Amino acid sequence: MPSKIEIRGVIIPNDYQWIYDWFEIEATSPGKVNQLIQEANGDDLEVIINSGGGDVFSGSEIYTALKDYPGNVTVKIIGVAASAASVIAMGGKKVMMSPTAQLMIHNASTSTWGDKRDHRHAAEFLQTIDASIANAYRLKTGMSQNELLTLMNKETWMNAQDALEKGFIDEIMFDDGNQLRAVASLQAEFIPQKVIEKLRNEIFRKKGENQMEKLTQMAAQGTAPQSSASMSTEQPPQVITTASTAAPAPQAAMSADAVSKERERLRAIDEIAANIDPALVNEAKYGANPMTAEELAFRAMKEGKLMNAGLFEAAVAANKSAGTDNVQAQMQPQAAEKEFDLNNIRDVNEVFRNIAAMSFGRHQ
Repeated sequence: MPSKIEIRGVIIPNDYQWIYDWFEIEATSPGKVNQLIQEANGDDLEVIINSGGGDVFSGSEIYTALKDYPGNVTVKIIGVAASAASVIAMGGKKVMMSPTAQLMIHNASTSTWGDKRDHRHAAEFLQTIDASIANAYRLKTGMSQNELLTLMNKETWMNAQDALEKGFIDEIMFDDGNQLRAVASLQAEFIPQKVIEKLRNEIFRKKGENQMEKLTQMAAQGTAPQSSASMSTEQPPQVITTASTAAPAPQAAMSADAVSKERERLRAIDEIAANIDPALVNEAKYGANPMTAEELAFRAMKEGKLMNAGLFEAAVAANKSAGTDNVQAQMQPQAAEKEFDLNNIRDVNEVFRNIAAMSFGRHQ
């Protein structure tokens, strides 16, 4: 029984696959195909194609992987193999085509922005792409480069009989004389790059917010979260589950307490976040070594990452969230100039007050 690989939807780079999967849109990337090839472990492959094409370099990678496979590779075009998907189809040792399917070859296309030199360079680049695409067709059909480039220039659609006559396929599936079904038009649509980037950034931002929801779910399910030090914006928090069910109530209570503490930590940071470098705030919330609001304000002071506006309010809010707002700096004789120890929270608080006092004095 051969291992089956399906080439469906738009052909995309590996980095896009999770976005299309998230939207539940059919798409095929080289990584997805390579994984199935590895799992086949030398067994015969049956490659099913119904794709309008897409990224030419991703199509080239898939074609190369199929050609390089040591076992038998049978390609079956069941709907359409157009553009980059037609290149992939040439990777089979045997290529079959449904009597109702279509195969299309054409020139590569792109979009450019710039002056005449940029557009001229893009045109030259596309010529080399067309020549490389034609190589895959040449190896399969035996046609000349000029013949193939002429067909590509015209955007040539072929039914099963045409493709067989020109040598693009080896056999017509179920050749029982049925009339071929015409395809009116086809266009392989990518999700716009700006949409992908915006979505990626939004999802990464949401990951941090969703950590609290996941902690709440863990509490409800009676699982204990790992130390918050393991949380980051790149990976969701890991969960250590327990096999014992003898005392679920205390465990759930501990989880709920952890949720409450984590929620309070993030809330306290949010209260002072407007006055601190955003990158440092994000590190404090979700970095490898999460910080309390007090530790964040302390570090921002030491590293000079406090914004000029609202310094006094940031210090007060940090002290209040940490429960140290009643701590007073020791009085010094007027004649003595105090040396502040930035490793001492009391001294840091006094420096905050001095900065605020000077700031207020300048604006009076």
